[in-house]
Amino acid sequence: MNKPDFLSVKSKYKFIFDHFIDLIMVCDAGFTIIESNEAANIVLGKGESLIGEKCYYVLRQNKRPCLDCPLRDTINSGTVIPLVKYDDRFNEYFEERCFPILSGTEELDSFILTVKNVTKSRELEEKSAQMKKVSALGQISSGVAHDFNNVLTVVLGRVQLMKRLTSDPYFLKSLDMIEKSALDGASKVRKIQEFSRPSTKTLNESVNLKNIIEEVVEITRPKWDAASKIKGILIEPILELNDDLFILGDPSDLRNAFTNIIFNAIDAMPNGGILSIKTEQTDNYINVSFKDTGIGMTEETIERVFDPFFTTKGVLGNGLGMSEVYGIIKRHNGKTNIQSEVGKGTTIKIRFPSAKQSIEKTTDTSIEQPDTFSIYIIDDEEYILETLRDFLTDLDHTVHTNTDPKQALADIKKNKFDIVFTDLGMPGISGLELAEKIKSINSRIQVILISGWALNLNESDLENRVDFVLNKPFSFEKITFTLSEAGKKLAAFNRKASS
Repeated sequence: MNKPDFLSVKSKYKFIFDHFIDLIMVCDAGFTIIESNEAANIVLGKGESLIGEKCYYVLRQNKRPCLDCPLRDTINSGTVIPLVKYDDRFNEYFEERCFPILSGTEELDSFILTVKNVTKSRELEEKSAQMKKVSALGQISSGVAHDFNNVLTVVLGRVQLMKRLTSDPYFLKSLDMIEKSALDGASKVRKIQEFSRPSTKTLNESVNLKNIIEEVVEITRPKWDAASKIKGILIEPILELNDDLFILGDPSDLRNAFTNIIFNAIDAMPNGGILSIKTEQTDNYINVSFKDTGIGMTEETIERVFDPFFTTKGVLGNGLGMSEVYGIIKRHNGKTNIQSEVGKGTTIKIRFPSAKQSIEKTTDTSIEQPDTFSIYIIDDEEYILETLRDFLTDLDHTVHTNTDPKQALADIKKNKFDIVFTDLGMPGISGLELAEKIKSINSRIQVILISGWALNLNESDLENRVDFVLNKPFSFEKITFTLSEAGKKLAAFNRKASS
């Protein structure tokens, strides 16, 4: 059998060696390159052979062996230790690996050095890590939103109960402001819940800007009126608001934007002053201006005022207010312009496309008072149970409550109930599982699922288990309407059973 020709074998492996994409160099114990592949020659030697060069020079332009050379760590550990370095020459990340070749006496004879471009894989890893962070933040924000919805449910519920107990105009106006603020809070919570799944909701509600601005002025009164008087200063808002100026938008978002602008204007008038708010229509656009007589801004501040986290308030500000304003105005297809001079105040001008007033429905939208029902409420939060129970009792319904789903099921088996309210998230059993058990006991019972989570349930999730869904925080008008609809289904069920 003929032995293979040494030169042909060497040529064959040289061919393979040169066709590796990674940079490969063989170095002696003194870090001198004794062999290099074509990729290394092209990238590190500009097409010239690297033989005779020092590896630490061609890689790092060092005059002596690198302090972080992976060769030492590899020999000491007995495991190949990779080292990732950023190379300014190429604006790329490279991973270096050393493979020692030891002599018969276990001393270093030479080593193989490989260099691999890992920029793309590093970018993918960072993107994956970022997506995991976003996902984790979305889960955290969802949990916070759920808990906050529970709190808002009680605030909104108690305010609406108090409105039923008073006819005093001053108290009713104050309660209306609290109710609007709670509803705005609920809108912000929904945005938190949409953090990891942005909403595609279009702005199609016709909004009266005069009403929105007047509401915001009242909501901010504690700061520009009461708090300013405590400091011994006077801040006076002057309103020049035209009637019947409408834009397409989200009332909650607009209230939020205008509130931030007014708060900034108040902070800019530490010695008091005048805040003028004016609206006017020009052609197909509506202009809104907020003008204060405060300390004003430098040109540098004006340029950065809408940047996230930029603030001139030090530890008192988080720098998110005006960037949020910019985002809201932009979503409403508006434009913002700031005119300011140090010592002479600031004017913020906003321009919106105008819209027609929505046609009011002439049909009677009042909700009929439903029949009285025997109702069971199951929720692991006692303060929500109490709020919902007080409202339903005030409507003359017979109400039973329980925080324990197992005890509730036992009661429902023993007694006759028309309607059951059950929370979605409870320890030990979900609201959907509980609803299924309730329907198996008596399919006539109308099950109303309530939840502070952002529900994304399919019809198959609800079929034969849940009749109605209420998201927290819910208004009592919504509850009353739902009870009315539940009453209709009960009446239809009874007619079918008697026929």
